[in-house]
Amino acid sequence: MQKQRLKQEMGLKLSPQQIQFLNLLQIPLTALEKRIEEELENNPALEEDTVDVKEVSNDFSVGKTKANRPSDLENTNSLIKERDISLQTFLLKQLAMVNFTKQEHAIAEFIIGCLDDNGFLSRSLLAITDDLLFKMNITIDEAALIPILNTIQKLDPPGVAARNLQECLLLQLQQKPKSDAVELAQSMCQNHYTAFSHRNYEKLIRELETDNNALRAAYKEIEKLNPKPGASFSNSEEATRYITPDFFLEIEDDDIKVTLNNSKSKRLKSSQYYKHMLSELENEKGDKDAIAFLKDKLEGANWFANALVQREQTLLNTMNCIIRLQSDFFKTGNEQLLRPMKLMDIAESINLDISTISRVTNSKYIETPYGTFLLKEFFSDAYSKDDGTIVSNKVVKSHLKELVESEDKKSPFSDEELSEKMGQKGYHIARRTVSKYREQLAIPTAKLRREL
Repeated sequence: MQKQRLKQEMGLKLSPQQIQFLNLLQIPLTALEKRIEEELENNPALEEDTVDVKEVSNDFSVGKTKANRPSDLENTNSLIKERDISLQTFLLKQLAMVNFTKQEHAIAEFIIGCLDDNGFLSRSLLAITDDLLFKMNITIDEAALIPILNTIQKLDPPGVAARNLQECLLLQLQQKPKSDAVELAQSMCQNHYTAFSHRNYEKLIRELETDNNALRAAYKEIEKLNPKPGASFSNSEEATRYITPDFFLEIEDDDIKVTLNNSKSKRLKSSQYYKHMLSELENEKGDKDAIAFLKDKLEGANWFANALVQREQTLLNTMNCIIRLQSDFFKTGNEQLLRPMKLMDIAESINLDISTISRVTNSKYIETPYGTFLLKEFFSDAYSKDDGTIVSNKVVKSHLKELVESEDKKSPFSDEELSEKMGQKGYHIARRTVSKYREQLAIPTAKLRREL
């Protein structure tokens, strides 16, 4: 028999409007435009305000909003595709010039459709033969697919339809003008790929019976190749994505000026026409359902328009606080001047909940004279040096990066040696911490940093 108990709990319940506002805070500028269009479409009482809005300023003249700003895609770190068509479309246009039978052409089209975004054929030939049988009722074995695949691999761009990186490099080398360096590179990729990929120069020199200069020339030929031949084409399944900054930062006479990017948002208001209609219905004691409908839509329109204004102010307050705490970095662009900073520091400073600050800084970018940065990059843990100085762990990473850049590339530092070198600078970090920071900085291991 179940027992009944009384239980007292403390909790926080958010209203639907509060939840919607938190979602508005979290979404980046590119998604905000779509959200506004959806609201305009769903709520007839909401309309665009065509009246020019004066610039809004706040503390230390930082945080103006501008409606007219140069294109978001200018002077930003954008992920721009080289071609406007997909790789599959580009290959199919070339395939039309190939002398294939009707069935071979159909099989070639199917193989091209199996290529991934980088231009590789990541599926096995056995799996392709199964699909051809079930989807197209074409019976063919793996051996018969190879000549068709070889023909596709001769199309542009060089290296396309390779089944792995080794084959991709070889396909490109085969199309280069013949020279001693190219032939040596081919032999190296064909017969000594493991030693090549691990930069085992001594073994390569011994087994290829060559010298340092010839091996260096072969490596230079390989470095000119494209390891992702399909990556420069647009993806038909996924729209081209750009990094659109939510803030713009400028330095004028040593003063920091920040503007909120409003180029993709609209100033909204509730419809005067619907307000007038509601007033007439109430005065005439008209249809109650119509009155309830109009009230609901007008309240929703007022809330959404005010929520957008509140969103802008919250973003500006948060950004201003970040700038105050990291002013040395924003004035110089020197990462070594970044201070340790946590979400709680911002939350306490502007009297907001830490979860709100997390949403504000999520997926938001600021464009500065030194590049475009994700706001999350300005938050870091503290590290205490030998002399008691408290610095950001990003400063530690910056010194680690400098050590790697200044090392002798013929004999790069191991993680253990990097740990010792960092200790000499006053940053005592363990080898495993060096390894973690090195991976976060996308720095390869010492073996892969070696040069001839």
